[in-house]
Amino acid sequence: MKALSYVALFKCRGGYVITRGRKFAIGNGLYAYVGSCGNACAARIVRHLGKVVNRFWHVDYLHDICNEVAVMVLPFKEDDVAKALLSRFSGILGFGNSDKKENKTHLFRIGPSNEDITKALHVLNVVIHETLNSKARNFKY
Repeated sequence: MKALSYVALFKCRGGYVITRGRKFAIGNGLYAYVGSCGNACAARIVRHLGKVVNRFWHVDYLHDICNEVAVMVLPFKEDDVAKALLSRFSGILGFGNSDKKENKTHLFRIGPSNEDITKALHVLNVVIHETLNSKARNFKY
């Protein structure tokens, strides 16, 4: 079975996201959060996109200053998607990657808050697929 990940888009107003032990400054804008689908992809996405009472993951805390606007599921590993986005977008260092220390972040600012959502999804899709398909083509056996 191929690895699945997702990218959730959030429109955020400026402020702070305070998680268990960390405080992150989030500017006004459109952000992409990269997560792993695990075995129950739909359930995980629904959980993250709703107002979570029992917060556990960093993404659960985004709802304090952000609203979810879209999600896309991808046939790539979470780590690879995060690295692909980091090659193009600035990220909030240390956000959402506590279990993936090799990644610098899993939350990326991809544009202003008035960015067209369809356009943003298209740009993300192109960046991810071009980066990861190029990586696959350049792999030496």
